[in-house]
Amino acid sequence: MNQVQLSDVQIANLTLLLTIRDGILHDRTAACCRFSLDAVQAERLGTMSVQQLMAIVANLGDATLFPPRRDLVSLLDTPLPLVRPLAAVHAPRHVTASSAA
Repeated sequence: MNQVQLSDVQIANLTLLLTIRDGILHDRTAACCRFSLDAVQAERLGTMSVQQLMAIVANLGDATLFPPRRDLVSLLDTPLPLVRPLAAVHAPRHVTASSAA
């Protein structure tokens, strides 16, 4: 039996992705507010299977996904072998109150 060892960052990413996905399936509006998601991010995460989320986390490596990156949906839609390099070259830029105005 193959066992994959996840790093602390990968475990955090997987835990948050699963929690967010469950929240979206239960109450989309509350999950968007609680986790600072936009409608596109919520839609994409809500349609993903547990296996898809696990595959993203395994291929992403130690890059953190949260707080939600501006390119989160793009990373979720990227072919798995390219997730890690794209996350590394595109620094996560988060929306702040001053940059949103």
